[in-house]
Amino acid sequence: MDERNRPGAELRRGYESQWELMGDLFSWLDLRLYFFYRHHQWLGPKNEMRNMLGLVVSREEFEHNLVKAAQRGLAAQLEPEEADQLAFARAAVRDRLERTEEDFPLCRLFARCGLDGFAQDCAVLAYAAALDRKYEKLLAYLQDDITLKTPGTALAVQLFLPAEATVEEYLSRFSRQDAFTDLFDRERLAAGQLELRPAVLEFLSTGTVASQPGLRLFDGAAERPDGPLVTGTELARRLDLAFTEPGRCAVCLCGGSGTGKRFQTEHLMARQRSRCVFAELDCPHPEERAEEAVLTARLTGAYLCFSRLDGKDAEGKETPPDDELIRRITARELPCEKLFLLSRQPVRARLPMLAVELEIPPASETDRIRLFQAFLGKTPLEDGLTAEELAAKFRFSPRQIRLACRQAAGLARLDGCAAVSSRLMHQCCYRQAVHKLGDLATPVRPAFGWDDVVMPAGQKRLLQHACGHIKYRHQVLYDWGFDKKIAYGRGLSILFAGAPGTGKTMCAQVIANELNMEMYKINISQIVSKYIGETEKNLQAVFTEARRSNCVLFFDECDALFGKRSEVKDAHDRSANVEVAYLLQQIEEHDGVCILATNLIGNIDAAFMRRITYVVRFPFPDAAMRREIYRRTIPAQAPLAEDVDWDFLAEKFPLSGGHIKNIVLSAAFLAALEGAPLGMSQLLRSAVGEMKKNDIVVVREELREYADLLDGPQADAQREDEGGDDR
Repeated sequence: MDERNRPGAELRRGYESQWELMGDLFSWLDLRLYFFYRHHQWLGPKNEMRNMLGLVVSREEFEHNLVKAAQRGLAAQLEPEEADQLAFARAAVRDRLERTEEDFPLCRLFARCGLDGFAQDCAVLAYAAALDRKYEKLLAYLQDDITLKTPGTALAVQLFLPAEATVEEYLSRFSRQDAFTDLFDRERLAAGQLELRPAVLEFLSTGTVASQPGLRLFDGAAERPDGPLVTGTELARRLDLAFTEPGRCAVCLCGGSGTGKRFQTEHLMARQRSRCVFAELDCPHPEERAEEAVLTARLTGAYLCFSRLDGKDAEGKETPPDDELIRRITARELPCEKLFLLSRQPVRARLPMLAVELEIPPASETDRIRLFQAFLGKTPLEDGLTAEELAAKFRFSPRQIRLACRQAAGLARLDGCAAVSSRLMHQCCYRQAVHKLGDLATPVRPAFGWDDVVMPAGQKRLLQHACGHIKYRHQVLYDWGFDKKIAYGRGLSILFAGAPGTGKTMCAQVIANELNMEMYKINISQIVSKYIGETEKNLQAVFTEARRSNCVLFFDECDALFGKRSEVKDAHDRSANVEVAYLLQQIEEHDGVCILATNLIGNIDAAFMRRITYVVRFPFPDAAMRREIYRRTIPAQAPLAEDVDWDFLAEKFPLSGGHIKNIVLSAAFLAALEGAPLGMSQLLRSAVGEMKKNDIVVVREELREYADLLDGPQADAQREDEGGDDR
């Protein structure tokens, strides 16, 4: 006969599954419930309403309960033979567990929650009620209430109360807040019912707890962090020291959003091959989520990490972590000695344990280069784009860089490209930029390139030189060591000076297009305020959001802001001078791209000129330049007649490029209206109209052979009709 099939053989081997263990525990529980039933007189001996138990109370039952002695625990009522049967059943379970090699979730729950015998029995009773519906009727009957389908605290005490203990002593255990009572639903427990929480049921069934919104379990032994630890090696070393420090310790990591606080914690768990529960407390009920996180960490043997602790005031501004919330969290019975608190601002609460404060600074330009290179991996960049240029343009956090690089590489693969183009990389980067610059500025879509620029070669080279300031920033500042000599003023600021319509706004778009950067035009009306201090506040907001948006700032008519400071005669003069001084300071400290345009360079404060990286003067176009502007303004697909005299238009109408743009566009609409190609007639009429707009009279005789074109085709048709009538 097989040894496994011999009678009693299962008592000499361990359990192969938790379900086999639960089978023995349920048998022991059923026996205890049966003995409890036998020793408890529910009704008087003459009552015939047993089938109505829990629904009505008869007179006999009422009188019987008045004279009945106080309830005692089952252990005090058992006969010796019954007590021996229960002891044997429990000892058999204990012996088989000692022979069991596998660690079942139920056993882990007992050990990690530190449950004694009474608490273990209560947990088994509640788990049995959740697994097997047969206990619903049994429990309802034993509790004299057909609506009670879960075990009550009073029933649990009577079932499992030690012989020498009192009912009151053990009932009080359910009013505490500890690892035992945390296993049960808080509201149901307050009503006297033992119902295991969903996380406990899930753990007992699967051995783990699945992640949910705002709550995630990270297993450092089985999972890997989302990317390599490229930067912050010194911080990682200090985290390792804090982790190995004996005793209770709270590690407080602070830093801006996306700087890698959680990333560093995950890498720490991976190095230590430990688990960690990450709980985000920016929710309507943070204490409830914190309680759920503590339970999950206790069940899974994990460390606790609370993040997003910062709050917001009535105006939506960020506030430091709530001291009272931190104190309530740290005052709880935590499963592990090490606690991690992640926040954007430092934690200032007094903690009942050793607190190690570590700050993660924003990623430096060198760090950003390493991050771009690491997250791009083997995916190359096209169009001469480098990680150095990206790091100079985008002052991103590690998380933003990771998301941008992975999105760009993924889109390139979908397009069947082996490399990432410059435009695609910049598009993916700008998708990660989070800012509110749209409230203070207007986005401008760059539409011009170098081929559209008509200006002297010297000024054009100066513009191209300015673009190189961004492309080669890292090489000059860091590879060549200029960062040690220049502490501020590292940004690119360009002043465009020239008459209206000479191409200042267009060249700003050309630079933005060349650098593949977004461009925002500052609305002066929303910046300047009549109230003292408001202008400076708005300016600070503009430059703060500009750093987040990594865009080109374009100040048109900048002399309204950068005007010369005057002698102080009253409070208004003092306020105006303060505004100019503050703006000069912001320009000097801004490390991005800032373009300013003015028609009146003589009105600009002298101190401002020193802080400008490049000054580009836009001359009024001569005849040759105007002729080229005419040609480049007309698209290649536009129908163009052969009678256009470009030299005549350029010499006869001394207008700027902005006026020429208006002329060409107006002439195009005239041609479309007349159903004819764009020709000399439409251009001439539009040019004369543009001159009249500027109060310049054009004498018909000065147009020489083109004077008749002013009348247009309708006038020619009218003259032909009038001539026919005369005949």
